[in-house]
Amino acid sequence: MSEFNLGGVRFDADTVLAAAAGLEAMADRLEAAVSADAQTLAVPAAGSDKVSLAAADTLTAVGASFVDQSGLGVDELRKLAAVVRDQASAFGRVETASAVDFTNLL
Repeated sequence: MSEFNLGGVRFDADTVLAAAAGLEAMADRLEAAVSADAQTLAVPAAGSDKVSLAAADTLTAVGASFVDQSGLGVDELRKLAAVVRDQASAFGRVETASAVDFTNLL
């Protein structure tokens, strides 16, 4: 892809695409880490009394919520990466169209 540089405003599509790939990699790492440790977030009760059972249930529910919310974060990272890629592509199309317009003026 190309690079756009105008008086301090610079757009390097390759760098933008690398950033999108970095976001995807981050999402993959987060998803893998949460998946690998999800089972450890289920807390067994320390005893059979009501307090131990309630504490274990609460901690397990918090762990499940963490897994769910982490999944939403992974989805958002992937959406952000897609938007960044789309913006780089759109910029390239606009830049090409502008170059064609200037060429047609000649």
